[in-house]
This record gives sequence, C-alpha cells and structure tokens, in this order.
Amino acid sequence: ICRQLKLESSDGKKYETDCANTEGLFRIIQSIPSPKAEPFKRWLAKVGYERKPQIKVKALKLSQKYADNLPKLNADPKLLRMVFQNLLSNSVKYTPEKGKAGIEISLQSSSLRGAVATKQSQGSEIAALPLVARNDKGAILIKVSDTGYGIPKNQQDKIFTKLFRADNVREQDTEGTGLGLYIVKSIIGHSGGKIWFESEENKGTTFYVTLPLAGMKKKEGTKALA
Repeated sequence: ICRQLKLESSDGKKYETDCANTEGLFRIIQSIPSPKAEPFKRWLAKVGYERKPQIKVKALKLSQKYADNLPKLNADPKLLRMVFQNLLSNSVKYTPEKGKAGIEISLQSSSLRGAVATKQSQGSEIAALPLVARNDKGAILIKVSDTGYGIPKNQQDKIFTKLFRADNVREQDTEGTGLGLYIVKSIIGHSGGKIWFESEENKGTTFYVTLPLAGMKKKEGTKALA
C-alpha cells in the first residue's frame, strides 16, 4: 500500500506527502465510458452547499447566480465535480474572514467571440484569455470569484504548473501539494473547455471556465499526469 509519495517540482525542490491524499490526483481518468446529461445547475449548487461549514466558520458571504435557461450537459460528473470542488475550496480557503466568494453560471453564444477577442487586444489583465467557444453551439461559462489574497502578478504565469503554490498562500497555509489547479486545467482541456483567470494581489481572484454545449465525447484509456 502506498503510504508516502515523493515529488519534485519544476523548480527542483523535493516534497514528500501523504499518498493517500494525492495518488487519486496524480492520475486523471481519461476514459469517459458514458457521459450523462447532467443537471448542471443542481450539482454545482451542491458543491457550494458542501462548503457551508467552512464558509460559516470564516463568516464569508457566498453568492450564487445561475441563468434560468441552463441546459443539461453531457459530461462526466466525477471529473467536473473535482474541478469545481477545487476552485471553490481554494476561494474559501484563501479568503480572509468576512470576505466574499461567488459562483455564477451563464450561457455564451459563439457571437460573443468578437467581444472577447477585442477585450484581449486592449491589454486586459486577464491571463490566458481564450476565444469563448470551440463550436457554433456556444458554451457554458462558469465564474468562481473571491475577495481573497489574490495571485502575485509575477507568479501568475505559473499558476497551472504542477506543484506550484504562490508565495502569499504558502505563508497563509503551509499544507497543500500544488497539484489542484494543474489537474483542474487538465480536466477542463480534456473536456474540450478552457480555463483562465484574472487576479490582483490582496483584492481577489476570479476563475473562468467554459464548457462547450456539445459536451464530452466518449473516450477510453488512461493518462498519467507527467
């Protein structure tokens, strides 16, 4: 039985962590045997509900805003649940007491691509801003925001790197593997979606996720996270 896992980050530093907590994160299941039409709004709201004990302890204000016309999405619920648990958990963990966190879901049509591209060309602070949708059917847009510690500007290009943790959050929380956002990006990419963020240190962060309305396609096999 694996008890400990030795890791080496991109900067050469070595880490040793409890394998029981991380070996599931080290291997994303790339097979999607039977994508299901998921009631997106309901199970994402449940992820927010599961964070209520931590939210209550820190006296945070959680806002939830969901578009009325959200369709069901063909997706692997376990993989997408992992994504949103991680994003919301980070928001709650790295937001000081009496701060705010939020979840918002809306629909984006392919006609919005031009507006997104224009914002990018005007020098927006948004990191890695993609064109919104991969296909003419548009996409679901999810925003997870907070008024937390934010990500230092000089480290924003590393935020999806394996084993990376920003300096300011390591000062607040010495635990953690730095694998969460790396895995989140892998899952979203595998699902045909995009993820990006905007952040300002000491003011907060907003993560954006788009998922194509075409949904996930059935795939087989596994892929280790190298």
